[in-house]
Amino acid sequence: MAPGTTSGPASGALLSCLGFPGWGGLHLILPSRGDPPALARRLHLCLAEPGAADDDPWEPSIPAGLLLPTLLRRHRDLEPLDPDHWPWARGAAMAWPPSWGHRYLLICRWGASHPLRLSAWRRHRESGDWIRLWEPVPLIGLQERVLRDQETTRATPSPSTIKAMAPTAQ
Repeated sequence: MAPGTTSGPASGALLSCLGFPGWGGLHLILPSRGDPPALARRLHLCLAEPGAADDDPWEPSIPAGLLLPTLLRRHRDLEPLDPDHWPWARGAAMAWPPSWGHRYLLICRWGASHPLRLSAWRRHRESGDWIRLWEPVPLIGLQERVLRDQETTRATPSPSTIKAMAPTAQ
C-alpha cells in the first residue's frame, strides 16, 4: 500500500482526549479497528454500565469525567502516544503513520448539557491530508451520526468504481 493511504476498516486511529478531570491532554493510539463504528462501539461499552436502564443506549450511565479512565480500563489495547512521536509537531501530512485512517478529538466540557463531544477526521487516500468527517457532536448523537455516515459511504461509489462502470469509448 502506498504511503499516505488509508488501510481500510482495520486501520488504526488516533484518539485525543481533552478536558477530563485529573488528566492532561492524552493521545491514544487505537492500533486496529479505528473506524467510526468501531470507536462508537468502544465508547458505548464504556458509557453503559452493566444492568443500567437502556432507555437511550447513548445516554451515559456513568459521569462524563469517568469515561476516560473507564475507556483505558476496559480497552487495554489502547496505547498512549509518546510526545516525542507527535506527528503534528513535524508539520507534514506524511509524518502521520500510514496505518492511521482516522483521527478523533474527544472533549469533556464540564457544565455543558452534553459534556462529552467527539470530532472526527478521515485520511485522504492520495495526499495523506485529513478531511473532517464531522464537527464536535455530543456522544448522545454519535450513533445517529455514525449510522448516517456509514449509509452514505455505502451508497456513494468510489471514483475508481465509477470509472470502471463508465462506458468505454469505442
